[in-house]
Amino acid sequence: MKFEWKQDLIWVNITIIYGGKIIIIPDCIIDTGSSSTMIDIDLVEFDYHKPALIKRLFGIGTGKQEVLCQPVDKIIIDEFEFEAVEIEFGAIKENLGINGFIGNNILSQFIFTINFKQKVVNFTLV
Repeated sequence: MKFEWKQDLIWVNITIIYGGKIIIIPDCIIDTGSSSTMIDIDLVEFDYHKPALIKRLFGIGTGKQEVLCQPVDKIIIDEFEFEAVEIEFGAIKENLGINGFIGNNILSQFIFTINFKQKVVNFTLV
């Protein structure tokens, strides 16, 4: 999977299927320091009628943030698809300038190698 290297971060695109809609999420970072995966809530038509868990996250930027956690129908990274993955939805674009991040709840499913010279991340399922 090709990535962009900017602001000393690895930027990729991911796709989610949420509420039956396919949504391409550009400008996400691979974040090995995060236990969870998060998408900016303004990029989806969030379903407030579907049960959601409210979580308080620490370490986003310099503070804390409350987010809504719901499963998506599917998340697609490179050619790999995962169904019913819980991700968090919150306001991160405005504060951090990113649309989302892929955390260890998904990254732990892979052995992945990063080739900075070629700007490629190779994913292999564990």
